[in-house]
Amino acid sequence: MADIFAAVDFTTVAAWVGTTGVVLIGIAMAFKAIDLGKRGVKKA
Repeated sequence: MADIFAAVDFTTVAAWVGTTGVVLIGIAMAFKAIDLGKRGVKKA
């Protein structure tokens, strides 16, 4: 078990998880912006 933990570089894993989270939040915010834009056009 210790060999597995030694083989995995946790800084790389943390960077990957952080980057993935930022991308997912960015995509979610983009979809929300599209919905807000459509709502604004309907009210105009």
